[in-house]
Amino acid sequence: MLSLIMAPLNINFKVFKVKSLRNSDVTESHLANLGFVKGAIIKVISENDGNLIVSIKDARVAIGKDIAKKILVEEM
Repeated sequence: MLSLIMAPLNINFKVFKVKSLRNSDVTESHLANLGFVKGAIIKVISENDGNLIVSIKDARVAIGKDIAKKILVEEM
């Protein structure tokens, strides 16, 4: 299990957990609406200075490095 920010590019992972965040009500529900829920398949497409573009549920989403640190993934 590792943080999404440490995941290598173009390898499928499974979301294990989204750690609690500041302003947790808004941020966690927004991430869940985007598809960041336990068991979702995720792949890092590109990385720029810690900020990520990921593929999740047939969509590409930009994630800041602070949020990416809170998303734990595991290998499939």
